[in-house]
Amino acid sequence: MELKDIKPTKSIKAKTERKPVMTLILILLILQVAMSGYQLYRDIQSDIERAQVKESVSAYTNNVDVLIENMLTDYKTDVYNNPNVDTTAKQAVMASEYNFNASMLLVKQINRLLELIMHNR
Repeated sequence: MELKDIKPTKSIKAKTERKPVMTLILILLILQVAMSGYQLYRDIQSDIERAQVKESVSAYTNNVDVLIENMLTDYKTDVYNNPNVDTTAKQAVMASEYNFNASMLLVKQINRLLELIMHNR
């Protein structure tokens, strides 16, 4: 019985040549999945931050609404229902004071909203 040299067939050679390519493809696929996971994590964090800012702005505007209602009620009481304010000149002075306070409130609101916008970036 003779022993013949057994040479690898083409299919065995092709399999061994494909192995590094498949390993590279697998590594790239794992890297892609990891990058997608990281991007998903960043998106979730961004959504959480936006929700927090939105909640903060909503709470702030609600507080400001109450403050404005109180200012209007106080203005009507102090200017029109006050027996010490008996002339239109006194009413005008008090109206100017309330306008000044309202202007200051508006400036504070704008500053606060700008802070919230900058915090979100």
